[in-house]
Amino acid sequence: MLHKEKPDYNRNQYGFYTLDQIVPDEHFLRQVEAVIDFDFIYDLVEDTYSSDNGRPSLDPVMLVKIPLIQCFYGIRSMRQTIKDIEVNTAYRWFLGLTLDDKVPHFTTYGKNYSRRFQEKGLIESIFTHILGLCINTGLIDPTEIFIDGTHIKAAANTRKFINREVEKQAKFMSEQLEIEINRDREKHGKKPLGPAKELEPVAKKISTTDPESGWFHKGDHKEVFAYSAQVACDKYGWALAYSVEAGNIHDSQAFPALFAKLEPLKPQFIIADSGYNIPSIAKFLIDKEITPVLPYTRPRGKKDLLRPKELIYDEHFDCVICPEHQALTYRTTTREGYREYKSDPAICANCSLLSVCTTSKNRQKVVTRHIWKDYLEQCEDIRHQRGMKELYQHRKETIERLFGTAKEYHNLRYTREKGKSKWKIRLD
Repeated sequence: MLHKEKPDYNRNQYGFYTLDQIVPDEHFLRQVEAVIDFDFIYDLVEDTYSSDNGRPSLDPVMLVKIPLIQCFYGIRSMRQTIKDIEVNTAYRWFLGLTLDDKVPHFTTYGKNYSRRFQEKGLIESIFTHILGLCINTGLIDPTEIFIDGTHIKAAANTRKFINREVEKQAKFMSEQLEIEINRDREKHGKKPLGPAKELEPVAKKISTTDPESGWFHKGDHKEVFAYSAQVACDKYGWALAYSVEAGNIHDSQAFPALFAKLEPLKPQFIIADSGYNIPSIAKFLIDKEITPVLPYTRPRGKKDLLRPKELIYDEHFDCVICPEHQALTYRTTTREGYREYKSDPAICANCSLLSVCTTSKNRQKVVTRHIWKDYLEQCEDIRHQRGMKELYQHRKETIERLFGTAKEYHNLRYTREKGKSKWKIRLD
């Protein structure tokens, strides 16, 4: 039997309901409200409000919950979030608003954040508090931490930029490396190097739209302004820490800021990709008794020449042995931290492997070895231990899945805000 509804009749009906009755018992926002007590926010922001002056403020808990709704449901903008709150009873219930209450203007959150919350790091404090709750309840296991970086396109026109000389960023552990270089030189009877010259400025493209973003080479042909987000998660995929840098900052340079947030969690394993497979990070983690789980990195070398693994380092005699069993002896330790080992040109001139060994005009083979190379070799030994290969493969279902979810469902494929501080709010 055909039935026709009468929309106008249904729309004009009156009913006596409470807002609590309208929101389903299994609604996600009910679950959030049940497990998180947001009252701790009042203590965090109390000193940013006057106790005896001015009009009553908007509830700071409500101001924090509004961007949470935007994040949970992947709403593109704060303006659209406010429009959705106006008509969504579950959102109103979560915020503590009645059906008659007026929803705050979409600029209200931004004004309160910039004037009250930004300097206090409120959003990061909330993240840390909730992370602590998860650890205390056993939801998070920080013994195995997966880290990685991803680039997120900035809201900046690629044609609007200026060329400017900026200071070159010092490498990770550069001060300690300088000390150990001179120690190594003295051990070999060489004079210590003098103080390093100031790093020469380098020319970079600076966006006039978003100066804090960085020029990033995306593939072989595409170049964009972007940000680099470094994120760490546990084996269950829970985000533990993050940092935001310009898109032209390498993963290894962004590592110190990220690890500073991870160290209090006392991880036992750090699992990372080849971008972190450098001597300074390997030494840093091993010295802290943390096991680095890093992938195999193919040695670099010229095509059609001897592969690096065919030249064997002899630790006892501190020399390098070539395939013809000739020794390349130590000559110096460079300011970059590499020991140089050189062959005898008189012997090399009559060698049958000369054509595949070196292309130098003086027929001398030069091999370099970083003074912290032993730590990379330890990482290689760890890679071959039982269970390490399987542990590394979990990256695709932890940190890589986390990035995929963030970009697909939480609008983190592109930035819509300009400036690092505003972009960090999105990551929070």
